[in-house]
Amino acid sequence: MMREEVITKAILKFLENEGYRIVSFDFPQSGTGLLLHPDTRRDKNEGIKPDIIASKGNILIIMENKDRYWKKDFEKMHELKTSGNYKRSLDGLHRDCNTSVLKVGIGIPERKQTVINALETRHLVDFIVVVDKNGKCKVIYGEL
Repeated sequence: MMREEVITKAILKFLENEGYRIVSFDFPQSGTGLLLHPDTRRDKNEGIKPDIIASKGNILIIMENKDRYWKKDFEKMHELKTSGNYKRSLDGLHRDCNTSVLKVGIGIPERKQTVINALETRHLVDFIVVVDKNGKCKVIYGEL
């Protein structure tokens, strides 16, 4: 089984090769990522800490990565983009990165059932990236 950290590292390399500037990344239990706070936060630790935030031109991408299919990550990315609950954090990121378009996505290993499940909930995100056993990445839904 491919660990989430391996998936994240492969996608970071892929994004850099595609011309993206990495703004922030987070590995499981590392505490290194950027925490996006909801506008109505009541606690300094409340929010979403994406696995990857990157920018290219006017596009800002925010990703969650998993070693398996996890519907809650699709829902989390959908909420981040559509709820309006993170407007201040996202506006700040757009300002800092000089971007205006937000795309949210998911990174997963290229395993048959994982891909099938992910494609069933693709309507919740803008793109899905899979990582094969050799660390090669491919966008299987949407575009970066």
